[in-house]
Amino acid sequence: MKKIDPPFINDIGELKALADNEGLGSYPYLMNQYIQFRDRYNEYSDCGGDPWAVAPLPISEHLANALKGHYSQPPVGGLGFLKEYRRKLSPTFCPMCGGFGNGTLDHYLPKNDYPEYSFFSRNLVPACNCNSLRGETVKGAAPPARVIHPYFDDFLGDRLYQSVFEGGFSSPSISIEVVEEDHPEIEILQFHLDSVIKNEATQGWFEKYWSDLSQRPHDKLDLVLPPPTQDLTGAELKAAIRKYRDYMDKDHDTPNNWFSIFYTGLMNCQDRLDRLAAVIKSLR
Repeated sequence: MKKIDPPFINDIGELKALADNEGLGSYPYLMNQYIQFRDRYNEYSDCGGDPWAVAPLPISEHLANALKGHYSQPPVGGLGFLKEYRRKLSPTFCPMCGGFGNGTLDHYLPKNDYPEYSFFSRNLVPACNCNSLRGETVKGAAPPARVIHPYFDDFLGDRLYQSVFEGGFSSPSISIEVVEEDHPEIEILQFHLDSVIKNEATQGWFEKYWSDLSQRPHDKLDLVLPPPTQDLTGAELKAAIRKYRDYMDKDHDTPNNWFSIFYTGLMNCQDRLDRLAAVIKSLR
């Protein structure tokens, strides 16, 4: 997860061009409701896309389908920024789940429920396959529970999540939890964890990473470990891991990448660190 700034897009200009285009299936319906759409764009930005503050705009099924079609197949000369969003906005990191991939655009407010935002730039967030795994879930049973919005939520600069290890050394159970139970946005953080972060892809990565680390910790952490001639204690390994985690935070410009979540939790497990230190000593 990461706070990112979208490139400046003249959304009102894009909307007006579409509304005036007589060759599109949205004409003249979009033109007739242009003022309402324009006002909704401004309202969205004012409330940070909060699904508890944004009600769907009443529009016909024909217009809704036409708007979603403009997103899927941008008209000639319009919505050119969509391809740029996918390719450039966050090419190697997912601002939604903290993973290391991208390639899709996530409609923060689902286009089936909010077709008026189908091509609104601030509703389109680069994401990995957590996009499809999340589906159309965006808010919980009661406010303020909702999905985090990378364009508007400044608390993404905080360290939000950490791993939790339970069970044996070789094949532990690894889960993720909110770091601060009294965080002012705890309901949002917990909902985002349950709805976006917890999925098969995330679980698979954490399990595979621990499997590799537990068998080859000297290779994974080589850049931050003391020289092989120096004895290594669990406490010294913890210091080395903290250095590695902090480097990853800087590299990805967020404390909420998967490496950071993984190692933040691992540093809470001194027995596991002692065992890793012993493995390193035996292999170097």
